Amino acid sequence: MLIPSANIHFKGFIDTYAQYNPTDASYSNFRAYDFGANSFNLNMAQLKFWRPDDDGIGFVLRTDFGPGAMASGQNFTPGFYGVRGTTSGNTGTMPWSMFWVEEAYINLWIPDTNKELEMDAGQFQTLANFEVIQPTGNWMASLGYTFFLGAYTHTGVRFHYAPNGSNNIYFGVNNGWNTSFQNDQGSDFQDFELNYTGNPVSWLNLNFTGLFGPQIRNTYPGGVAFASISNTGAIIGNPDTSVPTWRNYGAFVVEVGPLKHFWLVTDDSYGWQAQGAYNTTLAGGVPIGPATWYSSENFIRYDISDTLDVVARYEVYYDLNGFMTGTGLPTAINDETVDLQWNFMPNVMSRIEYRHDNANQP
Repeated sequence: MLIPSANIHFKGFIDTYAQYNPTDASYSNFRAYDFGANSFNLNMAQLKFWRPDDDGIGFVLRTDFGPGAMASGQNFTPGFYGVRGTTSGNTGTMPWSMFWVEEAYINLWIPDTNKELEMDAGQFQTLANFEVIQPTGNWMASLGYTFFLGAYTHTGVRFHYAPNGSNNIYFGVNNGWNTSFQNDQGSDFQDFELNYTGNPVSWLNLNFTGLFGPQIRNTYPGGVAFASISNTGAIIGNPDTSVPTWRNYGAFVVEVGPLKHFWLVTDDSYGWQAQGAYNTTLAGGVPIGPATWYSSENFIRYDISDTLDVVARYEVYYDLNGFMTGTGLPTAINDETVDLQWNFMPNVMSRIEYRHDNANQP
């Protein structure tokens, strides 16, 4: 506890890794945070301050530092330079900031609800999918494509209804995926978030999330959909690239542990965006229909002891129109990963991992 008299708490972590890639590349493409290949790397350091809302009101402030903060910021608006970043709007570069505010929100209990209805207001992590931003909350050293190409945070208002200790229902109104401001100019709608998180029996955890609302055509990290950059730095492409169209996204996580020390998880997602498919991968393409994508991320975990466990993951990600991956072509990617975790000291987590990726596009 940082300030006992105010009930303010503090914690943090430092995450480092070393990676070998047999391609001799200096980086690994299409990774959320572990993109530094053939080198020793710092992912991120994180500081979290929070005050529980036991007496009615509290707050959470979570800040990230390092290349991991930069990677999260690439997928964030504001954060792009170019069509939505600079005052001139004619540069294709982005701010390489090593600092990112991951979460900053106030939470409070709604009066006269017997502490069954809670409200968060500010910026908070998404409820969708199994993997999360901070490595201490994940089973593996690297993160899958379902996380990488999904929502990270939302900014808005979220209500949490907990009628009992086993069931939680969330409803939120926010600015959409990974944005501090409403970037849906030309739209009168905000985004909506629905979630059910439950633990009906001791060996079963459920998490079902739906995200609905207008989103710009493509928010792939560092990319501008179906556009190119001229030698003067001007972005050349579709004039309506940043015009929002409706997006639906659902993620369904089922975690089962019927046997002692043994867990199975499946995380399945489906996304759809109006006017997300184009007739060409080149600048100047014309929308010809909706884009769809879906994924299945599956884990098997066995706890060998209190400090040692082994995890395997198999994931497939199908981007039927090349919308989320930014290729503009039907794209299929998958990874097979095995991870051994050893917590050899209190508050120290170590992992060794082997990962193999495949894709039908370069």
